[in-house]
Amino acid sequence: MRTMEFNEKKYITNNEDGIYGVDLCPISNTIRFTAKCDGIIYAYVVGDFNNWKKSDKYKLGWQVDVNDGILKMMKEIKFDNGLKNGEYRYKYILIDCNGNEHWIDSENGEKNSFSFVWKNVNDVLKIYTSNNVVTKFSPIELVAIAIGLYGKVSFPEIVWSLQNEVKGIYIKNGYLFVDNTVNEGEEIIVNAHTKDKRLFTSKKIIASKKDYQGTLVHFYIEDNNYQGNDFIWNVWSYGKNNNGKEFNFDINTDFGVAVYAPNENIIIRKKRWGSDWVNYWEEQTNSFDLSSNNKNIYIIAGDGRYYDSLKDAIIISLTNIKYAVMDDKEKIKVHLTSEPFIGIGFDLYINNKKVEDITFITHGKEVVITNLPDDIKANDLVVVTTSNMYNPCIVRMGKYLDKFYYYKDDLGVTFNGDKVSFKLWAPISKKVELLLYKEWNDKIGEEYETFTMGYLSKSGVYEIVLNRSDVENMYYLYKLSFNEVNSNGEIDDRITYVVDPYAYSVGVNGDKGFVLDINDTIAKPYGWKNDVSPKIKSKDDAILYEMHIRDFTIDNTSGVSNALKGTFLGAVQENTYYEDKKNNKIVKTGIDHLVELGITHVHLLPVFDFGSVDERFPNSNNRNWGYDPKNFNVPEGSYSTNPYNPVNRIIEFREMIFKFHNKGIRVVMDMVYNHMMSTLNMDNIVPGYYFRTDYLGRYTNGSGCGNEMCTERPMVRKFIVDSCMHWIKDYHIDGIRFDLMELIDIDTVKEIVSKSNKYDKNFLVYGEPWKGGNSPIKNGTYKGSQKNQNFSIFNDTFRDAIRGNNDPSKGYINGNQYNSTINWSIIEGLKGSVYTITSKPNESINYIDAHDNYTIWDQIEKSQNYNVVNGNYRKNIPADSFDSMFVRQNLLGIGILMTAQGIPFIQEGSEILRTKQGDHNSYKSDDFINAIKWSDKIKYIQVFNYYKGLIEIRKELPFFKIGDSEIIKKNINFKFANNDETSGVIISHIDLGKLGQCLVIYNGTSIDSYDVNNDAPKSTLGYWTVLADDKNAYKNGLYTVANNCIPKLRSFSFMILCSGINRI
Repeated sequence: MRTMEFNEKKYITNNEDGIYGVDLCPISNTIRFTAKCDGIIYAYVVGDFNNWKKSDKYKLGWQVDVNDGILKMMKEIKFDNGLKNGEYRYKYILIDCNGNEHWIDSENGEKNSFSFVWKNVNDVLKIYTSNNVVTKFSPIELVAIAIGLYGKVSFPEIVWSLQNEVKGIYIKNGYLFVDNTVNEGEEIIVNAHTKDKRLFTSKKIIASKKDYQGTLVHFYIEDNNYQGNDFIWNVWSYGKNNNGKEFNFDINTDFGVAVYAPNENIIIRKKRWGSDWVNYWEEQTNSFDLSSNNKNIYIIAGDGRYYDSLKDAIIISLTNIKYAVMDDKEKIKVHLTSEPFIGIGFDLYINNKKVEDITFITHGKEVVITNLPDDIKANDLVVVTTSNMYNPCIVRMGKYLDKFYYYKDDLGVTFNGDKVSFKLWAPISKKVELLLYKEWNDKIGEEYETFTMGYLSKSGVYEIVLNRSDVENMYYLYKLSFNEVNSNGEIDDRITYVVDPYAYSVGVNGDKGFVLDINDTIAKPYGWKNDVSPKIKSKDDAILYEMHIRDFTIDNTSGVSNALKGTFLGAVQENTYYEDKKNNKIVKTGIDHLVELGITHVHLLPVFDFGSVDERFPNSNNRNWGYDPKNFNVPEGSYSTNPYNPVNRIIEFREMIFKFHNKGIRVVMDMVYNHMMSTLNMDNIVPGYYFRTDYLGRYTNGSGCGNEMCTERPMVRKFIVDSCMHWIKDYHIDGIRFDLMELIDIDTVKEIVSKSNKYDKNFLVYGEPWKGGNSPIKNGTYKGSQKNQNFSIFNDTFRDAIRGNNDPSKGYINGNQYNSTINWSIIEGLKGSVYTITSKPNESINYIDAHDNYTIWDQIEKSQNYNVVNGNYRKNIPADSFDSMFVRQNLLGIGILMTAQGIPFIQEGSEILRTKQGDHNSYKSDDFINAIKWSDKIKYIQVFNYYKGLIEIRKELPFFKIGDSEIIKKNINFKFANNDETSGVIISHIDLGKLGQCLVIYNGTSIDSYDVNNDAPKSTLGYWTVLADDKNAYKNGLYTVANNCIPKLRSFSFMILCSGINRI
């Protein structure tokens, strides 16, 4: 309990333990008196405030002081009518065990009384404005706040006026307006007084004729720390026609800092730097869309919403009870901005009725409320109030909502014959309505029909069943009503409009759901019922190819028809090619290229509905990787041929899957269940439930994107599992890759693995076993947690050993080949990491590049030439590309991947030396940087053929997909050239008995003509067949060499030799 310290000490009867004190709290009209003295049973306090008379009201009894744990005589005395300002004298009367009275005086002199000064503090009125400059184009909002003792705020009724009446300046509805007759720099004095005229204040505003463009973005952090020596918060703005631009805050306002930003999408981020590095995204908020053309928006750190009202933003930022949450039926935890003063009482109201006989336990800034009623419902309005120190605060239903679980699999829209059911889990809403619209762009308020839904109180689900003929092919939203409490403790209605999170079909940009039976023939391509996944013996046989739908075909060299470039259908258009007419050369492109290359799986970067691309502009330079989910259960509309038709994206996505399958290629979807582009839709359904927060209810940012989904909560887990199974059952996908998988709890991943493997024992589940920032998650899916769990993780340890980290640094193939630690890491990776992070090799996804960070070409070049500038990559490659050291290093890297135990993963275009010209984070970059340039296939056809040959070798021979950890440990042996672990040359010998022997030699050095005959094991047949050397790779062999006659290796190359092969 916080107090105003006033402690005085008096010695009595030679006992030096006498301690006496008084604690004053004018805000609650309360004084706490304390006394401690041995041999005393109880005490009284007498003084000017009670005419120096003893009474039970002023009697002090022994109890433990919660502030210091010491046993004292104490009494909190409340003066209901307050005290007048002034000095008050008082004394203690101590009663000993014999009933004797001892009057205790101040130690300042004999017969002197103790004293204190009581001072009542009046409220102060303050004006807040949305800007200190007013223009014709941007009127400013006026808000007056009464600030009481200890910071309690209220919003009294205000009378506004101008100190000097000037033509063209006026106040209306709480806004200050000026017209174009007002002079530049005109000083305007705005007056405000309360209706009772008790409080008065004024503020100066400057008029301007400038026409500020965009939205004034206000940002508030509680500590007001917006910039330092090594960091700055600023705005990143991006839109459909640009790559993005940063704007530094340059205006100090009454609400933090501000800057004008374009009416596009923005993220507020924290940029930090050191002497030789910059982290542009150390922290960030959600993404916000400014296209609504608000003149001002207000963003609060840790709050996933934005506010278009200054008053609303102030209420949120100044609430003194920071957060109140009910995580179980036994208690409510209340977190305060400061320790409560003595005499401050708390009350709990449920549906505006005070709850009696409950217990409040206060410790520091936390209050725990116990002895709660047993019948609290999910949508009860539970509010914590105090007498006069804190603003009232609604209690958020945290983990308490876990008991309102819905077990069935029919959330969203379900067709059943001639009936359609709509179900939404919205346990805390007091009312939910289904709104139907005829068109995707019909505005709220223009509904075709509205239906009130029924509430299932045990599960928290709202439902309604309607005739199919009445609702099919209509657009829909849900309208939710909540009880909220305003700053004055009054109950208000809050209305939200949301897209169904279970929507399987949506309109353009995913802003409304669409009532469609996706199992109807209208939503299925011809032959869909016959679609089957290509057969694969085991997960160890997988070879993954990561691709982005737009990048794959958008370039003019793709050969894909213009109408299909950058679309689902374009990705599978057959018989496409690029022709170099000058040199009379033709190469296959698109899906035919993939078939020719020989991969087994395509890994599709996000193809669910994401929010960073405006689907209305498919032909503009309008692209993104898509790691910003909007609707998890619907294909992305910008990849369809007509995003305005909700059916197109569904039928075309299915047709793409169907054609991949027909070509023998399985399909993996990249899913981003760790965060969302905006928390708004989910929070408008169940506030605070779907996303992780800290103990004060603020969003945590383990994703680095402003929020993280709370996957461990039962209904969030159900949503994710249901979503995965929807894609598996309704779209026939063959695998799921999880972005930032450490942010997904291990139990959720296990459930997905279990259910997906019932459909297909070779269904792939894998992901990134890390997170993007600090997170409160305790059971995340980290590196090693996949052991014996039948899913896989990206092996960044092996990646870094091969080519260095993402700085970029150097690895085995690009300049750090003499490092013994790296060389041993290469060996462990070649074994499938079975001695360290895996229990079996197919738990390891082996890779050297992916969509984020540098392409393998850019990594190799940048790590060895830090002075290379963006735009100057991959220059001066000789006619025989294998004469380039960088090319050979690239091939050595893919050679390690293809000969390692585990599952190899390659990024699209690496087989034709793809460069992004040094752009290591190209999610925001244009097609010029990201698109696959199919003309490169002609330029680097040798490289392509080498990749193709290695893939054929891996697929046909048994040596690199053993699968059994014990066989790997027993039958694969490694040694270094000259038995020197710093030699840079690694020799692998695989002996599978009747299946044959394989020798792989890796030369990571710059030494040409490297002779390994003295170190290489001997073939039992006396000779080796060379399948790959520094120029070619061919599954049937290139030539035969005798023992001790292995050709000398070129620098940065490797060689595969086999003997006694029994092909599989």
